[in-house]
This record gives sequence, structure tokens and C-alpha cells, in this order.
Amino acid sequence: MREKIAKLINLIRGMEDAPVKETHPEYYGLECVVTDDMADVALGMRLREYMGVPEIAKNCGKSEEETHDLLLQLEDVGVIESKVENGVEEFVLIIFVPGVFELMVTNSTQVEKYPQIGRAFEEYTKIRMGKLVPNVPRGYGPMRVIPVQTAIDGTSRVASYEELSYWLDKYDPSIGVTDCECRITRRIMGEGCGHLEKDMCIMVGHTAESCIRTGKARRITKQEALDILKTAEENGLMHQVTNIDGTDKIFGICNCCRCSCLALRTSQYFNTPNLSNNNFVARIDAEKCTACGQCVETCPGDALRMGQKICAKEIPESPERITPDDHEWGRDKWDVDYRDNRHTIDQMGTSPCKTTCPAHIAVQGYIKLAAQGKYMEALELIKKENPLPAVCGRICPHPCEDDCTRGCFDDPVAIDDIKRFIADQELRAENRFIPKKLHDYSDKKVAIIGSGPAGLSCAYYLALDNYSVTVFEKEEKLGGMLTLGIPSFRLEKDVV
Repeated sequence: MREKIAKLINLIRGMEDAPVKETHPEYYGLECVVTDDMADVALGMRLREYMGVPEIAKNCGKSEEETHDLLLQLEDVGVIESKVENGVEEFVLIIFVPGVFELMVTNSTQVEKYPQIGRAFEEYTKIRMGKLVPNVPRGYGPMRVIPVQTAIDGTSRVASYEELSYWLDKYDPSIGVTDCECRITRRIMGEGCGHLEKDMCIMVGHTAESCIRTGKARRITKQEALDILKTAEENGLMHQVTNIDGTDKIFGICNCCRCSCLALRTSQYFNTPNLSNNNFVARIDAEKCTACGQCVETCPGDALRMGQKICAKEIPESPERITPDDHEWGRDKWDVDYRDNRHTIDQMGTSPCKTTCPAHIAVQGYIKLAAQGKYMEALELIKKENPLPAVCGRICPHPCEDDCTRGCFDDPVAIDDIKRFIADQELRAENRFIPKKLHDYSDKKVAIIGSGPAGLSCAYYLALDNYSVTVFEKEEKLGGMLTLGIPSFRLEKDVV
């Protein structure tokens, strides 16, 4: 046990003489990169208070030159930040989360060399936040959700600090971008999710300048930041800003997914929305909603839920959602296995046709779009789950129709025929539907053995992420059983 590291941990914790063990994430996260000399300098600082080199040098008993060199080393590993105002350089010791661990992981070379830093980032949250959760009221979590700005009703009263452009204007030109530290951590731990990692975390203000000086971030313009935010929105990511310095100060804008984002995963792990707050309420546009359920499935914050309405013989009651605001909150309320327990759709229900469909296609959605004559939009919705609708429209045994509740009154909806009709519109169209590529993994090559429906589907979805895909087939024709097994009177070969 290194005593100076233990003292530094308690300083950052804001506690005196609290027990520190080598198994604590703060210890094994710092111990691998912070020397005793660096710890001496950090111990001469006050938590979250900017200080100049002369004062820090006096407190730690070292020369100003040596102190400055060690401060730069501390900044490089991510334990402190700096700012320069009116030619005066000052440094600040920051808290663990959000703060030290994010900056330590942002140094990707460092965390690749010391993967225990990523593990410490993860474990610190589970151990320390578990004690804080019952005491965090709604609105005081470390992160605050910001909605997609273009989706906010212009007639609503929206505080300016809730708009992303406000923050970019406020801190311009002190804007930088780094790779997503949460996704770096999950990838290094072998639990990567595949969402965008490169250039996804936007830093602003003194934090941006500090990260730019130490090489953790690169400077970007306001327009580049807006382009990054747009790309994040197109990929279904959710914007969050830091929420530890009041309503008119932030140091970062994150583009988060629920599978890797630490703040969102913490909310799920401890089963409380209080740790990640926003000041908006989700609202459904009944004219545009097709009841496809994809907003419910993909929303990182569980802001929406599906109801059965007329698609069930017995309508279930919506379970009450309790929070730490009015209940005792202990381990019995946590959702430790949240990755396997997401019941938002299953508990509240979705249409029986979608539930029965092996591909889980949004049947209600594409039927409504087709009824409105929006055939390409209907096709796009189908292809989110099934890239071969023209084929399935001809050979699918359509179990969805067996469970269609319309059959309780007369006949089930001709779901499969509608799907075939939509797909045939594309076959006759001059311009085929070409989906937009979401990522750019063109530097990664993937080989697929076999060109049957499974292989072709795999190639299709990999191509959406712009992987370099090569399909290998031993037969003379592509298609597998679609071409060689199913007779032409059942499936015309020109459709394949």
C-alpha cells in the first residue's frame, strides 16, 4: 500500500483518514500512473479550486520548476486540469466522476497500456454511487439529458441553457473533441457495443483547452461540433451535458448509448432515473406515429412505453414506477442484471403480429405507412429487421396472421400480401431503395461463408455500417436454398 496514493484518494473523495485498500478502484486506478512525487504535488492542492504554481509549490515543499513539471505530468495522466487566463496558468484537482476517470480513459494510449484504469472507472461507480443513490434528488445527477434540438416544439418555453447551440456559442472557440471514453472502456473490457467511438465526446471551456494541450483532444469549430451532434443523432445516440457546476456551466457534451454510457448504465443498474435527468417530457405525434414501437425499444432513457390498446383481449395495467424520492432505496431495488431485464416492451405489450413475427418486424408501422401511400418509407421500416421482404412476401408462412386480433371479429389482416405489395413496388421502381450508411468501418474486412438468406442478411447489415464485406459461395449461383431449393412456382428466381 502506497501511503501517498491513499492520502490523495481521500483528498479527492473529500474525506479524511477514510480506509483505503489496494482492492479499491480508486487505488488501483491511480497507483499505476501516479508517482509519489506527483502525489506530493497533488496533495498540495485543494479540491475543485484553481491554484497557481507558486502556492502549490509552497504547499508541497518543492521548487516551482519541479512543481510545474509534475503538474504537467498529473494533467497528462488525467488527475488535474489547467487553465490560462490573462497569461496566468492555474491548475485544479478534480473529483473522480465525472472527472478524473473520464480524463484518464480519454488518454487511449494510457488505458490500452493499463486496462485496470477502465475497470476502475466501472467499479468505482458501482461501489461508490450505490451509497449516494438514495440521497440524489431528481435533477441533481452528474449528467443532464439534452433532447435533439430540432425536435423541440418551437412554441414551448425552452430555457436557453437546454439548447446545445447555446453551449457551443458560450464556449466558442474553446471546443475540442475526443473519442468516447465510455466505449473505449467497454471495448477494452471485452464488452464493446459497436456504437460510434471516434470523435464523439465534445469538450468545452477550460476542460477542452486542457485536453487539447495534453493531446487528449483536438480543437474543432462550432460547425464541426454541430456536424458531430448530427451524426450522433442519425445513429440514435442521446446528448447529455455535465451537471455538477450549476445550470450555466458545463465542461462536456456526450453522445450516449445505453449499452456503454456510464451515466445511463448507472441509472439502469441502480434502477433510478435520478442519476440522469432532463427537463422535457416525451410526447407522441398521433398523426405520424405508426405504433412500430422502435422509439420504445431504442430510447436510452426509457422515456416511452407501449400500451396494448385494442391489440389485446385483456389490457394490462401499467406498473407503478417507484423512485428514491419516496421510497427506501437499497440493493433490493437495484436492477443488477439490467442488461437481461429490459421488459419495457414485453411487460407493457406490443402488437401480437409483431411479437409472433420471427424477425420482429414493425407490422403496424409498415401497414399504416402503406395505407398512406408511403411505400418507400414502409419498405425502409421493414428492412430495418428483414432485408429480403420480396422473398418473404412469397414464401413466409405468416404466423403473424394467425395471431392477428382482427381475426376475432372477421378475418385477419392480409399482412404478408401487404408486405409483398410493398416490396414489389421497389422491384418496379426506377430508383431502388438504398439505405443510408450509419458508420464507417471500411477499414475492417469481413468474410461471409455462404450466400443463403442468412449470409446475405448478414452482409446487408454489415454493409450498412460500411464494412468491407466479401461473400463466398461454392455454387455457381447466389441465394442458397432460395435459388437451389425452393421451386420457381413458389418463388420466382428473378425476385431473388
